[in-house]
Amino acid sequence: MVCLKVTPLKGFPALVARTRDGRLFLVISDLHIGMTAWMGLRRPSPEEEAKDVLERVVLACHQADAHNIIVLGDLKHRIFEPTMHERKALRSLTEGLAEDFEVWVMKGNHDYGIEECLDARVRIVGKGGLEIEKTVFMHGHSLPRLAESPESYDMMVCGHVHPQWIVNGEWSPVWLTLKGHGVKPAKVIMLPHFSRYASRAGYRPGPPSTVAPFLKRLRIGRYGYEVRDLQLKKVASGKASEIIASGKE
Repeated sequence: MVCLKVTPLKGFPALVARTRDGRLFLVISDLHIGMTAWMGLRRPSPEEEAKDVLERVVLACHQADAHNIIVLGDLKHRIFEPTMHERKALRSLTEGLAEDFEVWVMKGNHDYGIEECLDARVRIVGKGGLEIEKTVFMHGHSLPRLAESPESYDMMVCGHVHPQWIVNGEWSPVWLTLKGHGVKPAKVIMLPHFSRYASRAGYRPGPPSTVAPFLKRLRIGRYGYEVRDLQLKKVASGKASEIIASGKE
C-alpha cells in the first residue's frame, strides 16, 4: 500500500506529494539553467532566467498550496564547473525560493560544483536520494540507497530521463509512469523537465534504461507504461518492455 499520495499538477511539469500528516511538497526536476547561454544565445540573461523560473515555481507552489520544494537535480546545464551565468542565476533563484519555502536539492549529473551557487538555506541531498514514506525521490543517474532491493520501495520518483512525446506536432515534455502488476515498487514516475528550452533544443540524454540504471533492477516485464501530456491527457500506453529494455525479467 502506497502511503504517500502523489499527483501531477495539471499544466505544470511538477508533482505534488502529500504525506500522511498532511505536508505538501512540490517536486520538480531538470531546470538546466544556462542551456541557452551554452548554445551561444545572449538571452535570457542570468537575472531574466532566474526570475522566470522563480515565478513559475512560486505559481506552481501556490496552485498546490505547497510550502516545501524538492528539486530532483540538474539545476544547471553545463556538466563541469558552473559558468558565471549559472552562478548568478542559481544564486538569485535559490535566494528567492528560500525566502518562503523549505528547499531540498539532489545533485544531478550536470550539477558539479553546484554547492557554491546555492543559498545556504537550501538542503543538499546525497546521491542515494530522499526517502519519504517508502517512496524514494532521486535524480536517476545513480542508484538509490536500497539499489539491490528496489522492492523495498512502494514508489520511485526521478528526473533525468527527460520523457518527451510528439504533442500537437512538436516534441514536448511529458509524464512517463510505469505501473507494476503484483510487484514493487508499484509505481515509477519519471518527471518532465522544468526547463523551457530542453525540448526546443532537441535535448535528449538517451534511452531510459541506459541513462537511468535503476530501471535495469526492475522486473520490467511486469510493468505497463503510460504517457500523459502536461494537461494530463493520455497520449500513449502499453507494455513497459516496449519502450524500456531491462536485464531483469
